[in-house]
Amino acid sequence: MRVPGHERKSYAWRWTAALAGLAVLTFALVMAIVVTPAERVQAASVTTLASATLSADTAAPPAGSGAYTTLTGPVIAEGAAGQIGLGSIVLNLAADFEFRTTGTVTVSVSPTTASGTKIDTDPACGSYDASEPAVLAAGAITIYVCQVSTTPSTITWSGIGVRPLAAGPFDGAAACGVPTWPTEDITKGGTSAITGIANGDPLGHLAETSGAAATIAWTVALAPDPQSVNLISGPGDVCVEDQFGNPAVGKPMSWSISAAPAGATCQELIAPDATTDGHGVASTSLRLGHLNGNYEVTASSGAAGPTTDVVTAQGGPGASCAAPTPPTSTPTPVTPTNTPTNTPAATNTPTRTPTPTGTPPTATPTRTPTTGPMTSVALAGGTCNPVASTYPDDTAIATIANAVSPSGILISIWWFDTATGRWLGYSPQFPAASDLTQVDRLEAIFICVSSAGTWSRPQI
Repeated sequence: MRVPGHERKSYAWRWTAALAGLAVLTFALVMAIVVTPAERVQAASVTTLASATLSADTAAPPAGSGAYTTLTGPVIAEGAAGQIGLGSIVLNLAADFEFRTTGTVTVSVSPTTASGTKIDTDPACGSYDASEPAVLAAGAITIYVCQVSTTPSTITWSGIGVRPLAAGPFDGAAACGVPTWPTEDITKGGTSAITGIANGDPLGHLAETSGAAATIAWTVALAPDPQSVNLISGPGDVCVEDQFGNPAVGKPMSWSISAAPAGATCQELIAPDATTDGHGVASTSLRLGHLNGNYEVTASSGAAGPTTDVVTAQGGPGASCAAPTPPTSTPTPVTPTNTPTNTPAATNTPTRTPTPTGTPPTATPTRTPTTGPMTSVALAGGTCNPVASTYPDDTAIATIANAVSPSGILISIWWFDTATGRWLGYSPQFPAASDLTQVDRLEAIFICVSSAGTWSRPQI
């Protein structure tokens, strides 16, 4: 069949229009794929924030020493050329901190070639370069952009010093109260327009914290007096503060039992905190010895202390934790009083060896019970972990102790006898002196370890 000429032209036009539309759509999709990701990465960014946590001891005089802390940065990097515009870039501080106004803060640009951003100390840009000293004030650090880059550039500030203006206390009048520490951002200001970084955006973060430990005091006693021997007293709390009355945060603690009755055993500190918490507080508990009398616990932190708390024990003597001491004297040999008489042996008398006539009994092998599936229980270090035994009734305490790993971390195991109201304990260092000998199934015990480990027990 022949197609008329006008119809052939109509079909040709339709195909041409369709192909043109497809080409436009394809071009638009390609541009969207190529251009859109490029737009996402073109904003300038702060690659290094000028941030620090500052001690209250360095606050401005007369309260503090006035020592400045030197910051790293800030650093601003262009994502594409020309994103840092002409004009001033100002680093601002508003209220709680101040910049050092002596010395030099250097502002440098990379790359240093002619295509990079150029800066100057002079707002008139009389002699701009790739490295210049900034203009310093207590609340502002200023540099001027005099040439926009044609190659993406990075601007770095070096040598900025800061210090707090006030020293506190920031927790009110209470001992080791809840502190409200000053915090503030270093913000961007000035007339230079930077793509992706607006005026008021943070270029760094500053925060104040406590100074060195200066005072320490018990705020919660270990126990009301008197206590029964061998019992655990506590926890007791100490409050550590700096010279301004702020809670001293994260300060290392030192604990000891500084006095005990002569000959007493079993006394030990249980789970003493290594550092103070966010309120300047640290805690410990005391296991009393087996003799009546005063037990003194001493705490200190750096230059703060020592401070002591005394717990009086009564109701003793209790169970001792000391191993028996072997005798040190040499025993005197005993001289026999009777002199033995030699009896001559009979000669030429044959000795008969009996011949067994029966069948010897066959030994019955002893069956060794097999242990079922085991499970591991995590033990937190430096504390006493409450656990339940899933071993059979009357399991030897040594079996329980040997299931603690790694070896050497076990301090003691405790169980409370409700019938007598006493704690029974086991120590691998002095097993002969322990008064806890066995544990029944599903009994609650406390496993005290010096560092983190695991305890294996049968699955329930």
